[in-house]
Parts: sequence; C-alpha cells; structure tokens
Amino acid sequence: MVSILVFLFLALLVWFWFDSVRTKEKAMVASAHACQQIQAQLLDQTASLKSIKLSRDKRGRTVLERTYNFDFSRDREERHQGRVIIKGLVIEDIYLDMDEGTTIL
Repeated sequence: MVSILVFLFLALLVWFWFDSVRTKEKAMVASAHACQQIQAQLLDQTASLKSIKLSRDKRGRTVLERTYNFDFSRDREERHQGRVIIKGLVIEDIYLDMDEGTTIL
C-alpha cells in the first residue's frame, strides 16, 4: 500500500513538473507576442513565475492559476514590467505596466 502511495506521489510530481514547463513556454510566447504588438523589446528573454494558486476557470473548474512576470523596454532606456496570467493552459490576461498606465491585452 505504501509503495502505491509513493508511486502516485511521484506521478503527481512528474505531471506538475511537465505542466509547469508547458505553461512557462506559453508565458514566454505570450510575453514576446505582447512586446511585438507594442513595438517593445522583451528584456532578458524570459518570464519568471511570480505566484501559483488554485482558481476557477470560465467553466467553473478548479485549475492552477500561474502569474509570470517579464521585463520589456520601449525606448531601450527605461525598464517596464509585464504580467501574464494563465489559468490551466489558457492565457487569461496580459498586463503591461507603462508610464501612461497599465495596458491590458
């Protein structure tokens, strides 16, 4: 019985790791696309995980909500921050914080 529980725990851990890698790839593509839309440069070519929590998707199912931060520059002098919010595997929102205010894509 203990070996079955250990196997299930390891299987859950492997699933979580693969799901996290796939979600980070989505966040990277979304942040690069958002920067391209506003003619900005994605800095550091990465998005970093800020938070992870349980949330409800549009269908009401419980999913993991991950928030990724990334940095971008419009003029190559000032650094601005953006956020990609992903629920499950669906990109919910992209926020771009700029001097004029926050842009939501």
